[in-house]
Amino acid sequence: MKWLRRLFGKRRMEKEPSAPEVAEPPAAAAPASGVPAEAAPPSPEPSGATMPLPPMPPRSAVGLRFGWATDPGLIRARNEDALLILHTVYEGSGSLLPVGLFLVADGMGGHRGGEQASDLAVREIARYLASHLFIPHLARRVPDHPIKELLEEAVRAANAQILQAVPGGGTTVVGALIIGDSVHLIHVGDSRAYLVWPDRLEQLTEDHSLVQRMISLQGIRAEEAAGIPRNLLYQALGHPSRLSPGYRRISLPPDAWLMLCTDGLWGEVPEEQILQTIWESASPQEACDRLVQQARAAGGHDNISVILVGR
Repeated sequence: MKWLRRLFGKRRMEKEPSAPEVAEPPAAAAPASGVPAEAAPPSPEPSGATMPLPPMPPRSAVGLRFGWATDPGLIRARNEDALLILHTVYEGSGSLLPVGLFLVADGMGGHRGGEQASDLAVREIARYLASHLFIPHLARRVPDHPIKELLEEAVRAANAQILQAVPGGGTTVVGALIIGDSVHLIHVGDSRAYLVWPDRLEQLTEDHSLVQRMISLQGIRAEEAAGIPRNLLYQALGHPSRLSPGYRRISLPPDAWLMLCTDGLWGEVPEEQILQTIWESASPQEACDRLVQQARAAGGHDNISVILVGR
């Protein structure tokens, strides 16, 4: 379908659509008493060329503001991360809430299997939700299943594709489906979602990692678990064991940003620095670009990916 091709064909999808305004022609001035008015020069005949439209004043679309950035870092030869954004904005005679789908995946394995797994994960999740949620939404129909079930099934469909097409490949994924001001989060692995408040970062997802499991079940402090490798995951796409994605629903406040990122960012840049960078930046895109550069400056030991979304 043409609208899907247009969505997938854009790397940067943030736009500010605007409708053209047609200027009213000025009223003809009345001739002075007793003085005949000069005849206006004849209008040129149409030549078949496209006539320029009058200037269009800038307008702000009722939608989401977002930026994104990804980088291989300084150590790895390939970027095994993948990200995907779908964003719809509608302005017309009816009503249709803006919808955004934001996905970040971190391929695992240090070989081509990780690169293919992350690529397949974001595309298959987006394909499933486009069919089961975006198209019904555009037709103003209620989806056939609750959003939580749709997200979980989308992740499981991606997992099945990876198991079949990329044996031995694996990937994490974190995604946010935003409808109006409602945010539905889904994740597997240790790619994270945060709310970025003016004074703090609030982690919204819990890593599916061995170190986090020990912290949660055994009550040890994060400092005590510092010697345990943080990249040992007990759940990821591409693993044959039963998949249980994490899900959470929140509201997106107007005074906070939603951040999705891989451990190439949160494992390299301190939270205080992330917070300061985001609120000092002029736009979400500038913030994402600066965060990637800071992760590189801190060593760039892993691939780095980040998406920042606000209202």
